[in-house]
Amino acid sequence: MNYKNSSYNEQTTRKNCGKSSSNESHTDDRYGYVHYCYSSEAIHDIDYMMVEQGFVDNSYELMKRAAQSLLNFINRNYSHIDHITIVCGAGNNAGDGYVLARLAKLQDKEPQLKVRLISIVDPENLSGAAQQGYKDWLECGGKIDSMDEAHFPGTDLIIDALIGTGLNRALEDEWYDAVEAINSSSKPVLAVDIPSGLDANTGAIHGTAVIADQTLTFIGQKMGMYTAMARHHCGKIHFASLGVADTLYKQVEHSATLMEWNNLARKLPCRSPTSHKGDNGHLLIIGGDYGMSGACRIAGEAALRTGAGLVSIATRKENINAVNSARPELMVHGVETTQDLDPLIKKATTIAIGPGLGTNQWGMALLDKIIKLLKHQTGSDKKQVTCVIDADALNIMAQHNMVIQNPDIIYTPHFGEASRLLKHSSECPSVETNRFAMIKHLKQKFYGTFILKGAGTLVNLEDEISICPYGNEGMASAGMGDCLTGIIGALLAQKLSTPDATQLGVCLHAKAGDLAALEGKNGMIVSDLLPKIRQLMND
Repeated sequence: MNYKNSSYNEQTTRKNCGKSSSNESHTDDRYGYVHYCYSSEAIHDIDYMMVEQGFVDNSYELMKRAAQSLLNFINRNYSHIDHITIVCGAGNNAGDGYVLARLAKLQDKEPQLKVRLISIVDPENLSGAAQQGYKDWLECGGKIDSMDEAHFPGTDLIIDALIGTGLNRALEDEWYDAVEAINSSSKPVLAVDIPSGLDANTGAIHGTAVIADQTLTFIGQKMGMYTAMARHHCGKIHFASLGVADTLYKQVEHSATLMEWNNLARKLPCRSPTSHKGDNGHLLIIGGDYGMSGACRIAGEAALRTGAGLVSIATRKENINAVNSARPELMVHGVETTQDLDPLIKKATTIAIGPGLGTNQWGMALLDKIIKLLKHQTGSDKKQVTCVIDADALNIMAQHNMVIQNPDIIYTPHFGEASRLLKHSSECPSVETNRFAMIKHLKQKFYGTFILKGAGTLVNLEDEISICPYGNEGMASAGMGDCLTGIIGALLAQKLSTPDATQLGVCLHAKAGDLAALEGKNGMIVSDLLPKIRQLMND
């Protein structure tokens, strides 16, 4: 296919704000490449190869494709507006802004869209394709205003064309002021390629960053746009390939993959019409020290809703009545010593340990028992039990420097638990946090599969990182992690592979949260997810 003259698709790859993404259309036939995420360096290489290998005549042609995609997007999504303001900085991101301004000014449309262009640098200092875009804007009668003449109250839409993907230092002076002015304008914002101030590789913030309502990103998905602070700054992310050839995607390494529910849902366990409960796995959940019976009960019910045939809970004997009266389908056992675990372990196909476990002697002894079991799971004559380690089990490991190095274990830390495992000085994420580096370090130290929970949950699979684009801020409430542990444990118990159980469990949990959010994010509790989990399992 000759991409020089081909059309190119735009598509939405994530919808946040609690909206379900299960009905998103994916019109690009290069499905795998669209769902790969790349570093800014790889995107730059693809951009260069588009010109070098003759897929476009020059960089300016690629810039015009980007600007046309932006104009098409504006006409389609903001057809009712009369006035746009484009804020340009330096580099090719600014060039996209200048070309967009020209196309918008000259398009055959009634009423004509009013365009104001603002530059925070002297455009005479622009170079290359950006300089050409600037000259063409002047040639068609375009004017350039300064930030002092911004008049944001008079515009309907702000286009952020300040800084692209190459930013590697904190914004200062007029750059900082421009971003702050955009954010305080109360006007809708469309970001060009990436919100200015956002790190394309990590999702971190360089001093400050534009808070966009929507972002149209080009060439390839940027790995940092789906996790950490980016979840707040990018808004809805849309993608335009600009006609990049498949052969070019194959010449660069992708750095992460976006999980896609519709693909993963095909791996949900199917039951035979003649199956019995024993065919659907037996999950043993260990936890629930004094005053924390709710955590293991939540994990247990989530496991049942995810299809586990049998769920046993090993907990303090004082918790038996409370858990059984709330959910009699759970088999609850009082456990006071490690020997009490032996008959329960023999029956289980999967173990999940940590919800409400506590960090006192009781919890430490039970975790030590499970760790010894996992360390000695060698040889074909020994029963292989899969395991999920979460919550206080992770905190005990951190306190006592336990390293199991078993590749079959799934760990599910949030940022604070991950920081403790890695002995970081801070247990709270900052705007500069690099979650990709953190999960890679966890993998190197512990060997297992890690789920780094949070906005844009990350999963390490072998040498690749997957990003979950689902979930919402309403899920920042007690018990959500216990729910995820139960989901993943149930999928493992039903004989899904570790990679499939991990990715499917993360997305199932997040999608259930998005369905629950349709009824409101504020006040969402973990129990709201349970019927949604069952719904998704049956959809």
